[in-house]
Amino acid sequence: MAQCGGDQDGQALSRYALRADPVSTLAAEELRIGDRTMLALSDGFFALNSVPHFLGSPDDPHGFYEQMRAAGHDTVRMPIGAFVWPGERNALIDAGFGPNDHGGRGIMVGGMLPGQLSRYGLSFDDIHVIALSHLHPDHTGWLADAEGRPLFHSAQVVVGRADWDYFMAPDGAGLGLEEHVRHALAAMAEQDRVTLLDGDDEIVSGLTRLAAPGHTPGHSIYAVHDAGERALLFGDALYCPQQLTQVDWEASSDVDPVAARRTREAFLRDLEGNGGLGVGCHFPGLKAGRVLSGAWQER
Repeated sequence: MAQCGGDQDGQALSRYALRADPVSTLAAEELRIGDRTMLALSDGFFALNSVPHFLGSPDDPHGFYEQMRAAGHDTVRMPIGAFVWPGERNALIDAGFGPNDHGGRGIMVGGMLPGQLSRYGLSFDDIHVIALSHLHPDHTGWLADAEGRPLFHSAQVVVGRADWDYFMAPDGAGLGLEEHVRHALAAMAEQDRVTLLDGDDEIVSGLTRLAAPGHTPGHSIYAVHDAGERALLFGDALYCPQQLTQVDWEASSDVDPVAARRTREAFLRDLEGNGGLGVGCHFPGLKAGRVLSGAWQER
């Protein structure tokens, strides 16, 4: 299996209490869509105790944190999710945080994805397409090793063109993309292994990219569909199920909060009108659900 330099298979997590947490680090779900099964796998955790303002409304900036604390969670945390849509061409939707521990701060820690994949008999070399919701570090971490060498040796990367322009611009170093990942993406683009999309496009059989700007300029939501059933993979358009019904909750990392809210509202109407499941990269436990009568119901 392709490997990344440094800590491997969760070793970056070994010093953190959340390394065995089923809500975040060890979250793994199998989601049946028609006749196919999608895998939802966590690469690690995102702990909000030191950033309680990360997710809430302008009038209630600690909304998510306070709600989770009131529900009995001493440590408010989320998984760092990625999804596998198997088929003749296996697709990985988002690529985790990688073997990283946020400079030792423990706010966001990754490293589990290779081990999670191996539980299902998969390695990086089995992935044909990497469909990225956007280019933030917790979605691109396993694209490259520490020297900037691509870790997926033959996969094609798909990403929104506006995200590429925003993150890969020469002056984009301060916009959050790790330099070694930037180097790997540039190398893959030179090999014609990067596809940039503007609108809604089918990527592989049963996987469609939907434009969803706001969190980042070229953010993508992905729909997986088979035999008349579907699920929406929200990326970071929604960090938690509550945002489907409390649409004024925004993430402090949203590049364009107004556009991000429009996107949330549009996909709430979509789920209410057309049905189907929804799940985001940071939904607790990577649990999917539906919107019924204006309320979220976990599957």
